[in-house]
Amino acid sequence: MPAARSPQLELALVNPARGVGSGGVIVTRVLKSHRSCKRTLEKVHYVLRYFPELAGAKLKVGLTRAASGMAVPGGNEIWLNPHRVSHHTISHELVHLLQRTAIGVPQGERSCDVYSLARHWTLNDVVPSYVELPARLAALDGTLPAAAARLVYETAVEALEHRHDGMRRYISWFEERLRTAVSSRPSPDAATPSAFR
Repeated sequence: MPAARSPQLELALVNPARGVGSGGVIVTRVLKSHRSCKRTLEKVHYVLRYFPELAGAKLKVGLTRAASGMAVPGGNEIWLNPHRVSHHTISHELVHLLQRTAIGVPQGERSCDVYSLARHWTLNDVVPSYVELPARLAALDGTLPAAAARLVYETAVEALEHRHDGMRRYISWFEERLRTAVSSRPSPDAATPSAFR
């Protein structure tokens, strides 16, 4: 029988059945006038389903062109680039908001990536920016096919369980575990860009 998880780890590994909506999303004037505002907000609302810690909070969403996304430390604000918005980017920025809370998310971009990859497999739609994934996991356009997204999710969950048990190098473990998993799979056939389609 596996050891009981702490309430902090349980929150970090959100069960989709527990997911609830946000208290509301406030959209900045600039984003509201952008042609991709509706698509961006649809993605934000989808991702928020997996962040019950933010239920009841007002989330301000703005536009940035400086990066794919940014979070405002100490607040409930995220800034997204509508041209590069993905579920993973939104999830990553929301995890930054959780870094200041009591659920125990460590500081840093790489930690943020692992915690966001462990939220739900459907949020793993693109290759993350800070942790290394084997190239064979991604399609040619940088997206993660469903099988790869599930593998990344399951490995991230396992890495966070190891962190909970005291492993300090859980991010390196995560990256190595994925390399091992990919190298043990048969080579993809020439017609498919990924072994995980």
